[in-house]
Amino acid sequence: MNATGGGLYDVAVVGLGPAGRALASRCAAAGLTVLALDPRPDAPWRQTLSVWADQIPPWLRPEACGVDVLAHTVPAAALYAPDRAVLRREYAVLDNEALRRALPLGPGVTVELAEVDDTGVQALTARAHRVVDCRGAGGRLNRGPLQTAYGIVVDAADAAPALCGENALFMDWRTDYVRGRNDDDSDDDEVGPSFLYAIPVGPDRVLLEETCLAGLPAPDPAVLASRLRSRLAGRGVSPAAIASPLSVERVRIPLLPRAELTEDPRVEAFGTAGGHGHAATGYSVAAMLAAVPAAVHAIEAGYPLPTPRSPLSTALHGVGLRVLLRADERTLRALFNAFGRLDGRRQRWFLDAASPSYQVAAAMWGMWISMPVRGKAGMAAAVLRPSARTSGGGVPITSAGTRTVPVEGE
Repeated sequence: MNATGGGLYDVAVVGLGPAGRALASRCAAAGLTVLALDPRPDAPWRQTLSVWADQIPPWLRPEACGVDVLAHTVPAAALYAPDRAVLRREYAVLDNEALRRALPLGPGVTVELAEVDDTGVQALTARAHRVVDCRGAGGRLNRGPLQTAYGIVVDAADAAPALCGENALFMDWRTDYVRGRNDDDSDDDEVGPSFLYAIPVGPDRVLLEETCLAGLPAPDPAVLASRLRSRLAGRGVSPAAIASPLSVERVRIPLLPRAELTEDPRVEAFGTAGGHGHAATGYSVAAMLAAVPAAVHAIEAGYPLPTPRSPLSTALHGVGLRVLLRADERTLRALFNAFGRLDGRRQRWFLDAASPSYQVAAAMWGMWISMPVRGKAGMAAAVLRPSARTSGGGVPITSAGTRTVPVEGE
């Protein structure tokens, strides 16, 4: 119905980050009336958004939307765990401003500057037939595990020593953040494993980021910053570039969705709030963008929003997350060494958040059978260990990898 005529909006979208803006824009393009609420709808998106280039959906390609949303691409990215492997799949960093232009909020969208709390989300059912929460997975209802990182952006010339001759480093699990450390050693502190993620974010700029893939509780960002500085200095990055980077990035990604706010079927969640994140990697943008057309169709037709993946796929991702939270560094290196030995097809199956369960299972089985005996023992111990590797203040995930008990959330 036309909201200006006093009727209900077809849908209210709460939050205008990438997920909310994509959903609101495409709903309006489909002819739906949209109420979009965000306290700062025009605030720039500061986070680095990355995808595999083949994951860009057809409706977001330049020939469809008239905008090139890619800031930079590399043809492949290297993995060190510590053996070298190359992921021969084009990797892309999104141009956040271009992405916003590709997702216009046209005449069909009424934007209100408002910060909506959990109670307010439910109250919007008085103004719209459907309400979709796109505020992200963080907040008081989610005390689950987090992916955390500390990164700096530097000139490409300054970053070159850190890249060790590679176009990009997808994951570098080598332990040179500690001088004299042997890669075969297990970690000896309570922070747990971390790796270097190094990706060009433009033709002359590179993001260098120390990343904890999963922590419960999350490590202190200051520790990750210290590791990054030590690692970069050891590789020959200039002290000036480390001390005075072009910009700093701090990452805090909930790896599990928030608990449902209500049992009201008119109120649903989308994006990381709705479970589109990959519990074992933290990636969410590609899966969210791929899910937009089906979500729009569901809203048009009056159906529930499709679930991001099957229960079995969710459970398998949860097993992976359980290992990440409980395994020592030596075991994780063995795991990702095995991942690097997978063929490209099965690597895609594991990395893509919406892969069906048989593909996820096939990829995980391929990793398992190629791991050494010591790595398998570490994996088994991690799965059976009753609590997360780092302790204190967190609520462990269940063995099935479902969301945590309700407690605080792109």
